Amino acid sequence: RIAPRSTLSSAVIVGATLGAAWAALQGFRLMHAKHNRTHTAAFSHAEEAAVRRFLIVGDSTGVGIGSVDSRSTVAGRLSAAFPGTEIVNHARDGAESGDIEAQIDASTGRFDLILIFVGGNDAIRFSSHDAVATAAESALEAARARSDDVAVIPPADVGTAPVWVWPLDAWLTHRARVVRRAWQLATRERPGVHLVELRLPKSQDPFRIAPRRFYSPDGIHPSADGYALWFAQITRQVPLFAELGQRELGLESEVT
Repeated sequence: RIAPRSTLSSAVIVGATLGAAWAALQGFRLMHAKHNRTHTAAFSHAEEAAVRRFLIVGDSTGVGIGSVDSRSTVAGRLSAAFPGTEIVNHARDGAESGDIEAQIDASTGRFDLILIFVGGNDAIRFSSHDAVATAAESALEAARARSDDVAVIPPADVGTAPVWVWPLDAWLTHRARVVRRAWQLATRERPGVHLVELRLPKSQDPFRIAPRRFYSPDGIHPSADGYALWFAQITRQVPLFAELGQRELGLESEVT
């Protein structure tokens, strides 16, 4: 039975109204995010007598956007935790997987570790799995040519960011998984390449439990506390950091 024209018209009007309201709310949140964005400077540290060198490449999370102080970013915390380390930071706000190889090529010399913060923009901009996978292969080839140790930090659960309105949040959670899988496949059977897992079970994820604390005011990037959590996960999962810690303890034992 065909519904009366007035009923169909009413349904269309209601649908259009709800769609417009959703778009307005999402637009408002994005404008609010832009207005409240913390423009953190990328942390780099030159060391004349450096005993090791780290290269950081990738997107805004490699820069540390969202932290109130560049020393509270992952790069800044690495410098503080491992004295005598030169930090070269080529990460750039807005970078995608396809930009990583060029960032690595822009550096000079060899590094003890290359950290790649990548994937958030690919998830948000709907980069295809194949495009990300191809870029990841090229980037890791370039990275392994410059360092024996490479750490890939793919996106966490992008959908938990407060800026997103349902159902976009759920879709971006899925998109982050797609991007992560592409990088995960590229890291397989590559010696010295480690994939860092930032995701936690929903019931244990601080970004879900206390978003006001662990997200910055823009509702997209981590706060200083959020980067502290990432720093802890990265240093716990990348074997080189355990080795460096053991060396430091060994040196302290010799001194004492």
